[in-house]
Amino acid sequence: MFPCTMAEQGYQIGSCMVKMPNGFFKPACQATLKRENGKWFRLIKSAHLSRPEDYFSIYQSGCNHSCLKCHSWEFSQNYNGFWSSTDRLAEMASEYEVMVTVQEPRERATMYHAADLCRHCGLCIIQGVRGEFYPRKLHK
Repeated sequence: MFPCTMAEQGYQIGSCMVKMPNGFFKPACQATLKRENGKWFRLIKSAHLSRPEDYFSIYQSGCNHSCLKCHSWEFSQNYNGFWSSTDRLAEMASEYEVMVTVQEPRERATMYHAADLCRHCGLCIIQGVRGEFYPRKLHK
């Protein structure tokens, strides 16, 4: 068991509870994070390139937030996924790096920043209108 760093930061203990397959709850740090043979492992719901070519997404089970309108509750608050080492996650990111055609500086490495590259509106397909930041990946 790991010490609760959330409590050390002033957060309420238990705001990170994850529902286990047996219906019981565990803190995310106990349910979805483990260390074996000196390596860290996370419970991953999925990992894939999001949208045409914006960014590589790693969706992890377990969350230490309590957002009332969470869009990822089905895996962030429930034990769901496969175990992956941090080494394997780095390998996956390297594999996807060759598929991404847009390069951004590290400070723009979030989905929030990627949104200005493509609005994902579909007009490029429906009306043939390609905007300034069209990723040139989708075709009719």
